[in-house]
Amino acid sequence: MPSGTSATESRSGGQCQTMGAMLTGKVAIVTGSSSGIGKATALRLAREGAAVCGVAERNVGGGEATAEEVQAAGGQSLFVQANVRLGVDCTRVVEAALQAFGRIDILVNNAGITRASPLADMDEAFWDTVIDTNLKSVYLMSRAALGDMLSRGRGSVVNISSVHAVATRPGHAAYAASKAGMCGMTRALACEYGPLGVRFNCVLPGTIDVSLYPRSAQPVDRPAWTPRESDVQVMKRLGSPDEVASVVCFLASEESSFVNGATLTVDGGLLAMLRDR
Repeated sequence: MPSGTSATESRSGGQCQTMGAMLTGKVAIVTGSSSGIGKATALRLAREGAAVCGVAERNVGGGEATAEEVQAAGGQSLFVQANVRLGVDCTRVVEAALQAFGRIDILVNNAGITRASPLADMDEAFWDTVIDTNLKSVYLMSRAALGDMLSRGRGSVVNISSVHAVATRPGHAAYAASKAGMCGMTRALACEYGPLGVRFNCVLPGTIDVSLYPRSAQPVDRPAWTPRESDVQVMKRLGSPDEVASVVCFLASEESSFVNGATLTVDGGLLAMLRDR
């Protein structure tokens, strides 16, 4: 969203009734909260007691729906429409979260896009869009949120990378570069700010079936939902967004208080298998 465009912000209140105690009193920002892993993460953090500020640029309806679902479960939520490729918008997200909840304890950099193109056909605009969305946004959001965390001497930043940071396929040069760069940035910032109480960690999801939390408003029977089967996956199925969200929640909590600069793979063993062509 251009910096001069007004944001869509919606807030819902209340204290979670059925939530756990792992993150009670904490405040989390989750980018890309409108669907998929981002939505699953926002809901999981809320179930553990955190107030959640969700962020999305294009899928405003999905972002608002996530906030409403948190509210329906008794949690506290805020949705901010913003373009995380722009520093001014990232600053505005942080300011909105601070105004609503008074602090920031957790940042989940989840916003991203997957695009493929052979290098010969890849123009600069394609490259810049992928790198800015997947990597520059992590730099901008982390920089914006860091000040409040440092003021209290604690915080957790979780970056959602991909198995493409380690092993990839043809046509994914920009995407793989953005995800590998995210891992390198995570390690550097973990060294820089770990001594000051702010931890940075990275999650590498494999092939995840995001149909549990789709971009559309189509209803999903969540209790009956199961990930799609797959002949090429070690566990013979795709992963669930909830399985990624549970790892994010662990890294966001004090249960992982000595985990810093780590890269946790959530891929069902995909990277562990050697495949002969």
